[in-house]
Amino acid sequence: MTDNHRTTGKQQTPSQRVTMFLDSQGVYLNQKQAELLVTFAKSKGRFEPPKNYYNSQQKNQVNDKFRLEKLGFLGVDVPDSGKNSADKQLVFDCIKRVTTKPSPDIIILVLADRDFAGLITVLMGLGITVIVFARRKSASKKLINLVGEDNFHDVDELSSLSAGLKPQLENQKKLSIEADSLSA
Repeated sequence: MTDNHRTTGKQQTPSQRVTMFLDSQGVYLNQKQAELLVTFAKSKGRFEPPKNYYNSQQKNQVNDKFRLEKLGFLGVDVPDSGKNSADKQLVFDCIKRVTTKPSPDIIILVLADRDFAGLITVLMGLGITVIVFARRKSASKKLINLVGEDNFHDVDELSSLSAGLKPQLENQKKLSIEADSLSA
């Protein structure tokens, strides 16, 4: 069964633009998970620098920010202790990003709560494929149903999810090298 409303009927190609927004106030990624997440995103197409939303008033989040910057994440400091302040900034930046040309084809959201259901609905309405990474235990059924099982992944499943991607990335690299040698 095809869920065109979830995947927008698009086939994923290396020319598709992929961007990612990480709510690190809600989801902690260890080094290996962060690396696998970047590998996963790169396998989906042309990967733009991902954004990491954190609170500089929290020492552990600052440490995570520095660690994630080494993987190419752009840190967005939201030093507000107000409820959902990072969520609001993430939503604002995501909407701002999809209104610029060219808009991403795929948006990966790494989040912890259902506050993003409205954003996801808007993105999917614009024909953007939305992939969500969260903790299955804490994710709402509404969120999972919204993006579909194929586009919802538990952060703890990144190892098994990314296991099959490495050969694809190697093949893309080989094809790129072969194409470069043919055009030389």
